Amino acid sequence: MLLPLLRQCFPHRLMLAICIDSLLFGLTHLLINCSQLTLSYVIPQVFYAAAGGLIFCGLYLRTNNLVWPIFLHALSDVSVVVSLATHTHTAAKLSIPVAYAIGISVLYLVLFIIIAFIVRWQVRPQKRLLSR
Repeated sequence: MLLPLLRQCFPHRLMLAICIDSLLFGLTHLLINCSQLTLSYVIPQVFYAAAGGLIFCGLYLRTNNLVWPIFLHALSDVSVVVSLATHTHTAAKLSIPVAYAIGISVLYLVLFIIIAFIVRWQVRPQKRLLSR
């Protein structure tokens, strides 16, 4: 829902709209999970979700269909649900050391940048070959 609005706000800056949309998607995970989980556990999820948001935006723009991004999001959530359901501790006690959280966050930030280049390549305007 947000991507079409951002495209209107930034009509000639598609990648800016995609990146803002993806970062806001990641931040929603911070808002949803921060009250239940430790910050060191949630911050890497924010970057992971933002990288996923790039993939979802690219897929939506490529197919002009929300079914595939929704399906991929649901598929990625299955692993999280299984992980939390089988974890021996309560969700409130899930925590990772801050140094690990920073390292994982940097890794996901690099992944975000790589995916941004791939999405940019995928959604670039197609140049039509002139036939003679």
